[in-house]
Amino acid sequence: MVTKTAVGVGVSVGVSVGVGAVAVWWVWRQRSAQHLQFMWEEVGEVSELTIYPLKSGRGVSVNSAQATSYGLAHGKLEDRSFLVMTEDDNRAVSGRQMGRLTMVSLTLEDDLVTIGAQGVQSVKFRLKVVLKEHKVFHSKVWKQHVSGVDCGEEVASFLTQFVSEGRTRLRLLYRGDVVKDRPARRLDYYDFPKSLDSDKLYYAQNSAYVIASESSLAVLNSRLSEPVTMGQFRTNIVVRGAPPSDEDDWAYVKIGCVVFRTVKPCQRCLLTTVDPITGKRHPKQEPLNTLRSFRTISEPAKLAKAWATSPLFGINMAIDVTGPLAVGDKVIVARTSSNPELTVF
Repeated sequence: MVTKTAVGVGVSVGVSVGVGAVAVWWVWRQRSAQHLQFMWEEVGEVSELTIYPLKSGRGVSVNSAQATSYGLAHGKLEDRSFLVMTEDDNRAVSGRQMGRLTMVSLTLEDDLVTIGAQGVQSVKFRLKVVLKEHKVFHSKVWKQHVSGVDCGEEVASFLTQFVSEGRTRLRLLYRGDVVKDRPARRLDYYDFPKSLDSDKLYYAQNSAYVIASESSLAVLNSRLSEPVTMGQFRTNIVVRGAPPSDEDDWAYVKIGCVVFRTVKPCQRCLLTTVDPITGKRHPKQEPLNTLRSFRTISEPAKLAKAWATSPLFGINMAIDVTGPLAVGDKVIVARTSSNPELTVF
């Protein structure tokens, strides 16, 4: 059952939670631009946590994780901390350009990286070797300059042969110690008020987190002849129990001691049409076309025009308070409809 409670930012933890939680909430209160009394509501629980260590690569499902300033992490496995680029002109590569990249998996145990795909021989390398050699390359992610530590010739050859099928020479970069202060990308056509200069990323596009609900996916799949999975939307945190598209109304999300801030709705692109099992794009641009039939916005007008062919699914979130998460944790939200001062637009 959904429960609603009017609570103050500093009061909501309750006496029994302990000094540590009170300290965390005090940090958030100090960081919050508006010291408001929010109306909080429990909407469900975490059903999935997924880390995408390789940008546009396959996700790694985990039962617990740390919510860091840069994204989900499990040990040394960090979200969007590896990037594929072209060797000749240093362009960042995503599944939009090379669909087979979505088939590539990357795992990390201690400092041993394994990268591969179903049906092909995997490649392994040691991060400590990569970091010792410290060969730095420079690239761009959506016009933003980024750097990375090159991961060597063997993995470069693997990616070249598997992802580009030998047509384009590719290299793998690791964030290492050269991606610490990359600011979250701001859209040049609309300024979202809850996007902060202090928000940081590794190689993600414009936010450290994507959150969506199971019911939103269920509604979409009810309209498709071929159902899709959350893997096509690259969602980090999936919520069970909330109504379809309820996340549109979430201004803040707290899970345990972790507090997320909605930066904007997540507009969707052609990457969603790439099947991560086959690496092939859907011939009818599904599920994107179906999403366009019921998930485009009409307001504000400037944004509606820019996103005329970019339907919404899920929300892009930054983080205000870091900490641990686990599958089964309760999800509590502050709504824009209950707290109009918290509007995302």
